Parts: sequence; C-alpha cells; structure tokens
Amino acid sequence: MRLLQLARTAFQAEGLHLRRMARARGIQAALGAAAGIFALLLLLMLHIAVFAALVPDRGPVAAALLVAGIDLVLVGILAFAASRAGHDRVAEEARLVRKEAMRQLGDGAARAAVLAPLLRSQTAKKGMLGAALTALVVGLLSRR
Repeated sequence: MRLLQLARTAFQAEGLHLRRMARARGIQAALGAAAGIFALLLLLMLHIAVFAALVPDRGPVAAALLVAGIDLVLVGILAFAASRAGHDRVAEEARLVRKEAMRQLGDGAARAAVLAPLLRSQTAKKGMLGAALTALVVGLLSRR
C-alpha cells in the first residue's frame, strides 16, 4: 500500500510541476513574441535609415541592392550558425537515465509482486515451491 501511495504522490507532484512549468513557458513565450515584434520594427527602421543614408551618394537602386546584400550575408552567417547547433548531449543523457530508472522500477515492482505471496506462505511445502517458482521468475526477469 505504501508503494501505491508514494507513486500517487509522485504523480501528483509531477502534474503540479508540469502545470507550473507550462504556465511559466507560456508567459515566457508571450514576452518573447512581444520582444520579437519590437526587434522586427527596429530592424525595419535600421533598414530605412541605412537606405536613406545611401540614396544621396549611390541612388535608390544601388542603395536597395547594398542593403539587400548586407542582409544576404547576415542570413548566411546566421543559417551557418543554426546548422552547427547539434542535439543537446545533456538532454540525451537525462533521457537515457530516466529510461534506465523506469526499467529498474518496473523490475523492482515485478519482483515485489512475485515475492509477496512467498512471504505470506504459511506452510513449508508451499513456501519451498513458491521459492523455486520465485527464483525462476526473478531469474527470467533479470535477464531481459
């Protein structure tokens, strides 16, 4: 019974944790979107300012092409940097640790379920048969 109570408490705590994290990520996303809008407006104003500064010397077509060329170089640099960002090794390691812990938890619960009838056995004969079956099942489970 204690095992079920601990599992229920863990699930409730995990649910609360996930709800709070989702709320925080939602607020973070909204603030990031607002910052992104202002960054785009800033970029637009910088383009207009550079274009206006270049028009008297080079003309409108050459100024537009120069601004577009600078943008193309920046896009190339940013795309290269984005392509170099690989997967997160720490996240992958955490996923593997979680998977192993869940496997061991399942093995432990299976062993406890198999051993429980043996521990409750009243007769020696029944206990010996239960011990043999338990050893067989636990051996098979541990080889998975």
